[in-house]
Amino acid sequence: MMADLETNKLKREVGILGVVTNVLSISIGSGIFLLPALVFVILGNGSILAYIFCGFIFLALGLCFAEVSSRVTDTGGMYVYIERAFGPLAGFLSNSLYLFGVGVLACAALLNAMADIAATSFPVLGELWARIGLFSVILGIISLLSVRGIKDSMIFVKILTFTKVLAMLVLVTFGLSAISLDNIIWKGFSEFSKIGEASLLLIFAFLGGELALSVGGEMKNPKRTAPLGFVIGIFGVVLIFCLIHLAVQGVLGQTLIENQEAPLAELAKNLAGNTGFLLILFVSFIAVWSTFSSIFLLKNRILYAGAVDGILPKVFAKLHPKYGTPAIAIVFLAILELLIAGTGSFRYLLILVTGNSILIYLGVILAFFKFRITEKNPGPDLFKIKGGYFLGTFALIALIWVFFQLSQTELLGIGLFVLILSIIYQLIAFYKRKKPSINQQITPL
Repeated sequence: MMADLETNKLKREVGILGVVTNVLSISIGSGIFLLPALVFVILGNGSILAYIFCGFIFLALGLCFAEVSSRVTDTGGMYVYIERAFGPLAGFLSNSLYLFGVGVLACAALLNAMADIAATSFPVLGELWARIGLFSVILGIISLLSVRGIKDSMIFVKILTFTKVLAMLVLVTFGLSAISLDNIIWKGFSEFSKIGEASLLLIFAFLGGELALSVGGEMKNPKRTAPLGFVIGIFGVVLIFCLIHLAVQGVLGQTLIENQEAPLAELAKNLAGNTGFLLILFVSFIAVWSTFSSIFLLKNRILYAGAVDGILPKVFAKLHPKYGTPAIAIVFLAILELLIAGTGSFRYLLILVTGNSILIYLGVILAFFKFRITEKNPGPDLFKIKGGYFLGTFALIALIWVFFQLSQTELLGIGLFVLILSIIYQLIAFYKRKKPSINQQITPL
């Protein structure tokens, strides 16, 4: 009911183009600047197979998301979908899993990615003390902007994003014109297990586009805008990712193995010499910073919202007396990011992020099936996909298979995290049930 009331107060100003733009802006982020080399190390000339495989998964997933988004049009995206389908425990798990298991770890991974990119020109950033110094500066800037207000923060993010997209379009255009066919000709299919290993890394690059659905309460005609915008956006992401990888692999070939820290910068070096290398290295850093800043802003609000709803400690719901922003939540997450980023690496952290994200995606697919089975007459405006059960089953099986490419240690860690969250939820629920009776006992007559 509270979600419905909040939704009714929001202005419906987002159209199909707005949803498409958000999907492209979030998905085409840091991963594509770093992952082409990591995928090539695993699959060699057959690397494009992983992109195609992940592309099919996300297209099927996107269609399932599209149908669910036309059934549940309130603000909140996939977390609301899961909660509406399976109740408050599932909603709590998905919300907390995203905040701490995805958002916090993703930001820590991106901080390490920025340090790795910068270390190409400044080797001192290979030292822990220097990396922590860089992390502190970056976190300090975005935290200050966040405390001052969302308007200043978004201006900063938009500048970073525009720089990233423009430079990428120019680089790919020149790169595709300089491809060597020997570098992209397949030399036999890769082992299926290798495709799974590469897909586990690559899915990180596709993550985030679903956040465009989280503003369902602000969309014009959400039953049409959400599904069409999301599907068009996902098609665009898959196409752009494939073109970028073909440009990188087609020009660099086997030298990608020696340039895993900044493959797009190395592509620019081949095309335009050291000037191009330094320029794209800088743009790569900016691109990662852009994605990091967007996620940091989003998860601060998730922490704040959880505190307002009573899921998390109320202290995180306190607002700054001057700027009206959740300053305590912002500072807390900045400190947490610094601690985690200083103990992890880009590749390890992104694998954990991918694993946790896949769990949330599986929850949405299961919600898709439940809504289809239980809601027989959802209304004439429903965006119902043809072959929905087949696409949902394919996405479900493919994501489960990719999920189990994680190591036993990683699977155990994710499982323990979900178990701890479930116990916390039960403790909170028990406390809330007992609280009225406690208050009754101490109330004076």
